[in-house]
Amino acid sequence: MHELPIVENLIRTLDKETEKNHYKKILGIDLVIGELSGVVDECVTMYFEMLSEGHSCENAELKFEHTSAQLKCSKCGHIFPHGRMFACPECGGESRLIKGTGSEFIIKSVRAE
Repeated sequence: MHELPIVENLIRTLDKETEKNHYKKILGIDLVIGELSGVVDECVTMYFEMLSEGHSCENAELKFEHTSAQLKCSKCGHIFPHGRMFACPECGGESRLIKGTGSEFIIKSVRAE
């Protein structure tokens, strides 16, 4: 359900970009979603299809790229993707989440005419 305000904001942003760049129509949007964001592709797609009607991004293709959270070993400093493990693959040491990683929801690119 938290995807609804995210998609509303996405469409507002796309409308502003359309006006600013004098686009006729947005054809596609590439989005980056972090594994810890809690954002679900299918929900974004559903809300986007409903809410984009009448906007320049109506019928635009959504493509999703997923990123993982990054961890840093407190023993050796090795940085590695979360992948459901917290022990360092290099030395077995304890690791900590690198703040901000894996929580992204970013417009990577927009294809327009």
